[in-house]
Amino acid sequence: QLTGEIGTNIDGLTKLANLDLANNRFRGQVPHGLGGIPTLSYVRLSNNRFTGAFPTSFISLNNLHTLLIDNNAIGGTLPALIGMMETLVNLRLQQNDFYGELPNFSDATILETAHFDDNFFTGSLPEFGSQRLRELYLDKNSFTGAIPLSYGDHPKLQVLSARNNELNSAIPLSLASATNLRVLDLSYNKLSGELRESFSLLTELKQLYLNNNRLEGSFPSWLGSMKTLEIAHFNNNLFSGDLQLGYEFENLDNLKEFTIEVNEIVGIVPESVCDLLLDVLTADCWGNPAAVDCPCCT
Repeated sequence: QLTGEIGTNIDGLTKLANLDLANNRFRGQVPHGLGGIPTLSYVRLSNNRFTGAFPTSFISLNNLHTLLIDNNAIGGTLPALIGMMETLVNLRLQQNDFYGELPNFSDATILETAHFDDNFFTGSLPEFGSQRLRELYLDKNSFTGAIPLSYGDHPKLQVLSARNNELNSAIPLSLASATNLRVLDLSYNKLSGELRESFSLLTELKQLYLNNNRLEGSFPSWLGSMKTLEIAHFNNNLFSGDLQLGYEFENLDNLKEFTIEVNEIVGIVPESVCDLLLDVLTADCWGNPAAVDCPCCT
């Protein structure tokens, strides 16, 4: 592993296209001189010990398509102009010390992956203008307010993860239009309202984490129509009424985890659900009498 600081004379490499210094022990600031290398298209500085602020000189790199500076100690606020980098395809800023509001990325029209998780961002969730967006990670920050309606306008979005924030709206019905979603993780927020049947349109969904929110109303009886579902966590919410899983639920052959404990649900988990031999199945099956009768729950 290499150590020390990167010299300020690196901008002398005027024809450099790819820079990969990941998985070392470099420290100090990322040299602003990198922004003076117009040929740079790929920068990977992940898993080091870089500190200081985001190098604003990167904004001028008109050929930069991949910027990976995750897992360092880079901090401060992000310049608003980062959202106007039209050539960006892959952006990974996770596991740093960034704070403040995250700029909108309306002009980054070919962005495909964006990782902002495990920082200290606050304010509203940003908007994205790319129709190519596939992965959006916003976990472990302090975002507040609503999930933007526009998040349902990304036809190629496969992963939307915003767990461990302070989001406090209803889940927008527009998300049901993001029909390529494979992973939807909105757990550990303050989301409220009911889950509408339109979410059953997410027929490619494999992992659904809605636990530890304030969702209410009847438990979704349409869940059994989501044939690809592998993980479904609904525990620690305010769902109420009789548990009606529907006859289709027993055909969820891919389901491995199903959690509904710590709600206000009553009723019976059918033995046909037990026959699915899930790795994890939890419900409010304790007490005398138990709120939920389940012969195989934990």
